[in-house]
Amino acid sequence: MIKNTFLGLGPMSLEVINSLNFFSKKYNKKIMLICSRNQIESDKLGGGYVNNFSTNEFANFIKKKKNTLLLMSRDHCGPYKRDSKKKTNLKNEVDNCKISLLDDIINDFKILHIDTSKCGHAKYEIAHELITFCEEAAKKYNKKIFFEFGAEDHGVLTNFKKFSKDAKFFSKYSNKQFIVCQTGSLVKSVFQVGQFDIDSVRIMKKIAQENGLLLKEHNCDYLNQEQIQLRRQYGINAINIAPEFGVLQSNLTYNISKNLGLDKEIKEFKKFVLSKGKWKKWIYNNENDLIKFLSAGHYHFGAKIYKNLLKKINKKTNFQNNLNKSIEYNLLKYFN
Repeated sequence: MIKNTFLGLGPMSLEVINSLNFFSKKYNKKIMLICSRNQIESDKLGGGYVNNFSTNEFANFIKKKKNTLLLMSRDHCGPYKRDSKKKTNLKNEVDNCKISLLDDIINDFKILHIDTSKCGHAKYEIAHELITFCEEAAKKYNKKIFFEFGAEDHGVLTNFKKFSKDAKFFSKYSNKQFIVCQTGSLVKSVFQVGQFDIDSVRIMKKIAQENGLLLKEHNCDYLNQEQIQLRRQYGINAINIAPEFGVLQSNLTYNISKNLGLDKEIKEFKKFVLSKGKWKKWIYNNENDLIKFLSAGHYHFGAKIYKNLLKKINKKTNFQNNLNKSIEYNLLKYFN
């Protein structure tokens, strides 16, 4: 197992990645860069929305930083786990997962999350197929990889019978690391609306330990320091945070634009984001347009309209330095 891996953070943009690199070096902290297939993907499958990066381009960008504390990791790789309007059959989905995972392995991703939750009764069969494929590819290319297994049902507490079955299945693989646990956490819009359930976590911790696994909780955005300490206290070994850092960058962009008199430019970017409708994924309770914008701005940081806005901001202030400070302040609560 890879030790000291508490934080899994989404690579929401070039600027966020730069800030995470800055933080990890400054404080000597490991950070798992948890790439969803929407964010970073094989060029054979069209790439991802983060700077339009392919897996290879993303890996090269990270490697140039020469920071061994940044661990490239795959988040939710499994059939039907990538947003797509086109419906394909299960075999095609599995084949595409293999294309994606092979690129991950060749490009030195260290932790691969296998999520076959959308496969119905074939869940374990396909998970075994994908894990075996990865093991063989890693051996062929002389790479060392570890696995995460399971899926989170947002805001739903764990079915312990199902969790035990998942843990028993996953325990037979020698390079196992994390099993995903549902603690009641739930992200909506730009808020954490879930509730951490201590009794459930105690049971899951026992099951995980009996099977030689570490607990990983997803949907840990927008936690306060007390909520973070609870997770450490009751044995959560790692947590995933992603949209929060996209929201943080969107919020910083909005505030700086207002302060610098770039009202027209930020209004245009806000209008652009709202028109694309990505905010619908996060909608909670009839949020106003600003909240909708903040929840979805990160999907469009690679767009020309945003890059032009950043150019204007950077003529008057250093956006990256401002983001570094903001993310540093945010991340320090995880280590106090």
